[in-house]
Amino acid sequence: MTKPLDPQQSVVYKQNQGGGGAGLGLLLGPIGVAANMKMIETKTDEDVARLKGKLGFIPSVALQQAASASGFSLQSVAGTQDVQVTPYILVSKTNETTVHVSAMILVESPGHPAKWSRSYRYQLAGKYSLDELATADAARNAALQEQATQAYGALLRHMNDESDASISQETAITFLSPYLTPRFEFEQRGSLIRVDTNRVWVRTTVEVAAVAPTDLSYKVVK
Repeated sequence: MTKPLDPQQSVVYKQNQGGGGAGLGLLLGPIGVAANMKMIETKTDEDVARLKGKLGFIPSVALQQAASASGFSLQSVAGTQDVQVTPYILVSKTNETTVHVSAMILVESPGHPAKWSRSYRYQLAGKYSLDELATADAARNAALQEQATQAYGALLRHMNDESDASISQETAITFLSPYLTPRFEFEQRGSLIRVDTNRVWVRTTVEVAAVAPTDLSYKVVK
């Protein structure tokens, strides 16, 4: 379901459309599950063939520019005890016709005795069809790169302000988001970090995500 769109594997495509749905797996058991996954993989490969090399993102440049603008220092080579920060772009299909683009940061501490990792996501503005991204011209690619730079700035500022104390003050919620869980709409538990003018910040079991209000609904856990 997930495959790279560039040689550096810094732009990643993810989609889970194209299978026969849960009913096929229930009907045919393991054979149905295998057939389902093969159909999804085939669709993923078709989409990747259309998008590969068409998007001009350079996440490392966007992150460095965002860090410089925000006054943060990033080293190009990490030491054994340093926290490693890896930026990448996620292009995700949320239904048969809609594709979203997100700026992602993976934070890891490989040299720490208790290894840990965290993922941070910022949904870029706009929704696209596969054709729109596959035929993106230089102006659109430049605009997307600028959006990614701004998104990385927002994520870096959040990471700088994040602490165990601030996390403990977050509000427990349940939420629905077809953007975060394409094809499978179910309530998840998480916490509400804050609500900005154009993004809702939530902490899920796997990541911190800044999501457009139209793509996420939530309820406070009483």
